[in-house]
This record gives sequence, C-alpha cells and structure tokens, in this order.
Amino acid sequence: MKIWWFVVLLLTGCSTAPQSGRPFPLQVQSVSTRPGHIITITELEPGDLLLSSATSPQSWGIRLFSFTGVSHAAIYLGDRQVAEAVGSGVKIIPLQKAIEESNNLLVLRVPGLTQDQSSLLREFAHQQQSKKYNFKGIVMFMPFMVSRRVCELPLMHENLRSACLTALARVQLAGVDDPQANRFFCSEFVLAGYHHAGLELLQGQASWVSPADLLHLRDGDVSAWHNEQNMHYIGHLKRWNLKEILSLRSASRQAE
Repeated sequence: MKIWWFVVLLLTGCSTAPQSGRPFPLQVQSVSTRPGHIITITELEPGDLLLSSATSPQSWGIRLFSFTGVSHAAIYLGDRQVAEAVGSGVKIIPLQKAIEESNNLLVLRVPGLTQDQSSLLREFAHQQQSKKYNFKGIVMFMPFMVSRRVCELPLMHENLRSACLTALARVQLAGVDDPQANRFFCSEFVLAGYHHAGLELLQGQASWVSPADLLHLRDGDVSAWHNEQNMHYIGHLKRWNLKEILSLRSASRQAE
C-alpha cells in the first residue's frame, strides 16, 4: 500500500518538505479544499485572497491540469466588492455575485496586511479595470502546468525545486507578456496586485503562477515555489454543492 502511495506521488508530482518532531519525516503538499469551517461575509477583510472553482468545463480543465480543487483567484477589496480577471477582462463585481457563480470558495489572508497595503490593492484594481484577459499567457501556461511536474517530484529539495521551476518557466513561457503589459489571467492579476501593494507572495513571475500555487501558500501546506509569504486559511464562504457538480451547470463568470 505504501508503494502505491509513492507511485501516486510520483505521477502527480506532489511536492514535499522535511518536517521535524513528527512520526512521518515528510510533509506532503495538500490538494484538499474541504471546508475547515464556514464563515460569513462580515468576517472578510480588504485584501483577502479568494480562491474558487465552478462547474464550467474551463474550471474542470484547470483543476485537472493543476491537480487541485481551485481554478480561479480574485481579491476582496472591501465594501463587498471583488476584483478579478476573467475572459472579458479585469472586472470589479459584487461579492454576492462571486459567491453565487462559485461552487466552492475559500478565503486566505496575508497576516499583518496594513490598511495602506489594502488601499494600494484597491487602487491597482481600479487602475486595471477593463484591461484585457491574457489569453496568450493562459494558452502557453497549460503545457507548463504538465511539464513542471518533473520539478515537483517527491523528495526534491525546496531550493532545487524552485530553481528547476524557474529554469523551465523561462524556457517554456519566454514569449508570455510581462505582467505590466496590461493583460492578465486570474492568478497573474492577483500577484501583480499584491506586488503593487509591496507584497511578494512567492518567487517567480506572476505569469508563471496558477491558482493552485496560491492555494499552497496556506499555513501547513507545501509550496512548489519558494514562498515569501505564508497565508492564513480563514474559512469557506461556500462549500461544494454536489447537485451543481452533477448538473455541470456552467458559471457565467468563468465562461465569458
């Protein structure tokens, strides 16, 4: 049975990290998005990271490529507004709409985020509103999501893993527009926003990072990239709805 688990780790390229003081010597990257607890919108704070999935084919495809349960990333701006990059461009939408169009939605938070930093995030979102979606970047990113598994084999040291990912990204994604080129896909937009606020979440360019990479920045998980900033899991605004999953009802936001 242990051998089978190791084979699964090899096939999925599941990152690991050494840990001390526990029976098992390795910490394994978690793909789980099961709710720890449900929160209300009153518990959100400006600058929170929203990670979600939907029942659209696009969402299923992204999750399949990234081996995780999230396919979309957005920023909570406060005042019940959410900033995101979708197919029709960068938008600021009501929080309730983001909740309704997601099948699963969890919240991560940068510890110690200041009011000035959250104001800069909001400023960035308004500056980028209506900017176009980075279709070229996302098309080139899909093959990278598969080939990068070579760099994420179990037992690979964190520094070697990060160096491997960086080298591979520079080769495969050399033609992707710079994050400042006014085009964004969802996680690229989020990282560019935090960068504008003076926060670097992980090593690597924004155009190299997926929503799954942002998920693995949470406390107790293993980041494939060298992380600069751990994030606290706050809770779920919405949990899996099996009826929606079985019906494969598309979320209009991610199908635009």
